[in-house]
Amino acid sequence: MTDLNSLSLTFASVRKAINLGAKPGSLVAESCRRARAVARDGIFTALVPEQDVMDRAYALQRRADAGEPLPLLGLAFSVKDNIHVAGMATTSNCPALAIMPEETAPAVRALEDAGAVLIGKNTMDQFATGLNGTRSPEPLCRNAIDPAYIPGGSSSGSAVAVARDIVSFSLGSDTGGSGRVPAACNGIVGLKPTIGLVSTRGVLYNSRIFDCIPVFTRYCADAFEILELIAGHDAQDPFSRIDADRIDLGANLPAARDLAVPRQDQLQFFGDEHSARAFAKNLDRLKALGFSLTEINFSPFEAAGRLVFQSAMVAERLCDYGDVIAEQPDAVDPSVRAAIEAGRTYTARDAFEAFYAMKRLQRVAAQALDGFAALVVPTVPTIYTIEEMLREPMSRNTIMGTYTYFANPLDLCAVSVPGAMRDDGLPSALCFSAAAAQDGTLRAIAGQFEASSSP
Repeated sequence: MTDLNSLSLTFASVRKAINLGAKPGSLVAESCRRARAVARDGIFTALVPEQDVMDRAYALQRRADAGEPLPLLGLAFSVKDNIHVAGMATTSNCPALAIMPEETAPAVRALEDAGAVLIGKNTMDQFATGLNGTRSPEPLCRNAIDPAYIPGGSSSGSAVAVARDIVSFSLGSDTGGSGRVPAACNGIVGLKPTIGLVSTRGVLYNSRIFDCIPVFTRYCADAFEILELIAGHDAQDPFSRIDADRIDLGANLPAARDLAVPRQDQLQFFGDEHSARAFAKNLDRLKALGFSLTEINFSPFEAAGRLVFQSAMVAERLCDYGDVIAEQPDAVDPSVRAAIEAGRTYTARDAFEAFYAMKRLQRVAAQALDGFAALVVPTVPTIYTIEEMLREPMSRNTIMGTYTYFANPLDLCAVSVPGAMRDDGLPSALCFSAAAAQDGTLRAIAGQFEASSSP
């Protein structure tokens, strides 16, 4: 009999357990047990009542027994607390905001239709404004590898729930790296799809222009399996891509084996030699796989990254959160309040000029990446302890987005994959980015890189 207490909840392990006789309901119950055991660890903002979870699991089992195909049967998942689930409050980790939605977000509903069982909502940097995980009410969510370190944000709880083997997968949101930074910090996969490929209806936005729904898993194949289930055109979402149903998500190895990498003199690790050495090792692994690396000018990507949180585009945050900040400022984390209130200092002209700059940089970046299979960068340049982050919450948060901020304003898809272990025992990661709709190309490259680390 399978020992569920020690079972890894990866897709492969769960499916093997079912083949050996484990009941899907028992597997989901084990996920609930693990979630309750960490109730004081700041990973979840709310849990689905266990009886509701089990009723759902047993109903799915009956459907499976009747012959209905349920590809995610036995898998438990969680979602970031800015994604609507009917009957559960959406707080964006600010209880004063609490919204009680009547409808579940389409992405969540698609996963439930495929047999997965939702067990809870995850903590996050408040209002999805942050890349470090400390912009939250106590207790703070902590890194899954070393609790002295930040978990990364803003999808902190979503990443840690997967990394600590509480759920098989989770969903987050990504504006400037929130689906990739916490994945890198916790040693798991973070998949940021092409903007508009997955409906964001039912998401409380940080940025309606840049936001997308990323997937967190332990392995690349699992992340793309989830993406296949939630991707598609949504006629009720005005930002949904018209061609979303036609984008090929299969693992398509590009004919070109050349990858772009920032010029050596433009790489920044902010004094973290452990990170620099791990990145060099990860590039060596790519070379061993037959990829060639060509240095390009990274300046346009840096410039695009600054548009996300250092231009008039930050004023967009006021659309969803301006009223709460104005009416209940004490309910908002000071760093979050400062970041969002900066939007009040810009004019409409500033916003248009930022938009023009974004379109120009999209053209420059497309030309820079022409002929390359993907751009490869370290997902994060360094990682801070919680104590270090709290001492300098603004500048160090910005540093965490050095290699992620640019992807959404440049309309790139991206995936962060664990790399070589750093000399100090912390994880490293590579982030692969490619043009919109090239998600399948990233699937192939990331899968090859991941496989190269297997014993």
